[in-house]
Amino acid sequence: MIKADGYSELFLWNRNVDRLIRVLQRMELIGILSKQHMKICEVQVEEVRAALNAHFSATMATSERDDHSRFKRQRTAWENTNTKPNRK
Repeated sequence: MIKADGYSELFLWNRNVDRLIRVLQRMELIGILSKQHMKICEVQVEEVRAALNAHFSATMATSERDDHSRFKRQRTAWENTNTKPNRK
C-alpha cells in the first residue's frame, strides 16, 4: 500500500505542476507576466519537478531492488524446503 501511495502522490504532483504551468501561460496571455518572465518561471518549476521526480525514482529503485532480493530469498528458501525429495 505504501508503494502505491507514493506513486499516487507522484502522479498528483506532476498533474498539479502541469496545471501550474498552464496558469503561468494564462497569466502571460492576459498580460500579468511577460513572455520572458513566464518562461523563467516555467523553467524553474520544471527544474523543481525534475529534481523531485529524480529523487523519488532513485528512492523507489533502491526500494524495488531491496524487495527483489528479499522475495528472491523467500522463494529460494521455499523451493529448497518444498521441492527436495522426502528423506527417510
